[in-house]
Amino acid sequence: MIIALYIIAILWIVTGILLILYTEGTMEVLKKFFFIEKVRLLAIFPIIFGIILIAGAFVCTQIFWLSLILGLLALLKGVYFIIGPLTQIKGLTDWWFDRASDRIIRLWGLIIFVIGIAMISNLR
Repeated sequence: MIIALYIIAILWIVTGILLILYTEGTMEVLKKFFFIEKVRLLAIFPIIFGIILIAGAFVCTQIFWLSLILGLLALLKGVYFIIGPLTQIKGLTDWWFDRASDRIIRLWGLIIFVIGIAMISNLR
């Protein structure tokens, strides 16, 4: 389980760095993977990440609260993608991939990077 937490932390660090340094290119790659017509299929990713983070919170107690809170947020996001209004979900993904400014994307890249660093620095 700790290996899965390391993988998630490294994935967040790399994604954060790419969003900060190569904003347009990274958004194009993410758009190819996650901007799909069947938006409800996207729910599987946050649900899997949420389950891994919640399970990891109980295995690795050094990051219990961080992992638990992030896991619960990911699960809630996945559930929202499943049961939320389709027009609202499509509007959210449209905004993120098409209309969000570079500053907003870089800010989220910085937040993702910091969370990844916080996780990886507390894992043992």
